[in-house]
Amino acid sequence: MKLVIDHVSRSYKRHLAIDDVSCELTPGIYGLIGPNGAGKTTLMRMLADVLRPSSGQITVNGTSTAVLGERYRDLLGYLPQEVGFYSYFTGERFMRYIASLKGLPGRESEARITALLRLVQLEDQRHRKIGHYSGGMKRRLGIAQALLNDPKLLILDEPTAGLDPKERIRLRNLLSDISGERIVILSTHIITDIEFIAKEVLILKDGRLVRQDPPEQILHELEGKVWSVQIPAHRLHELEKQYMVGNIQRRGDEALARIIADRRPEGEATALEPRLEDIYLYYFGDQPERDE
Repeated sequence: MKLVIDHVSRSYKRHLAIDDVSCELTPGIYGLIGPNGAGKTTLMRMLADVLRPSSGQITVNGTSTAVLGERYRDLLGYLPQEVGFYSYFTGERFMRYIASLKGLPGRESEARITALLRLVQLEDQRHRKIGHYSGGMKRRLGIAQALLNDPKLLILDEPTAGLDPKERIRLRNLLSDISGERIVILSTHIITDIEFIAKEVLILKDGRLVRQDPPEQILHELEGKVWSVQIPAHRLHELEKQYMVGNIQRRGDEALARIIADRRPEGEATALEPRLEDIYLYYFGDQPERDE
């Protein structure tokens, strides 16, 4: 399967949310990163066929999604940022409701519902009303419904929001396990969620796709640009004015700062191995946010 985003733009009145984005995706996991307002949700809503592009097209194996219509939606699994749950539904009833909307046969859907609730560790909560679910439980239920039709294209908008560290690890392992024959696109602000599982990272800035590369390639290009600097604590404000500063660790009157800089900072500085979080800071440090 090959998904092609071909010179896609999307405007809201005078606001250009997505600006001439083009890329090709094949089976594997793609991490979509960018600050709030970069256009991530708008792009994912177009891929999920919730919005139509203002210009350009999205194709699957050479055929436009507009032509494919229902056949394209049959390939989709989608988890939006906010899932509209009915609080008086039980988890099981909600899954049955989504299965009926997706046109899944009853016998097939029952087996699938049981398997997915077990997969996201909600089988023992299937008869409990969603209104009594925690935020993490609701997120896991949202992930389960996205997988109901065994989608070939799985779109997850902030899937780890509300999950504790153990749940996030479980989700990462799950996505890695199921990604062999499907395209998985996930957006996240928690960069560690994609650091070890993403085939490629898509970097979106001001509505434009500025990078699409494997994480290790981008990290290689940051070598020699990440530094550890120890300075008196009273100089931190001065340091933050000069450089993009990531982590800061205070040690009494001293402070140890992780800095992104194209050249070695003045004073005592030690080169560090880049991490994916450094990529985010390198591209988006001190960038003002705007609406999606």
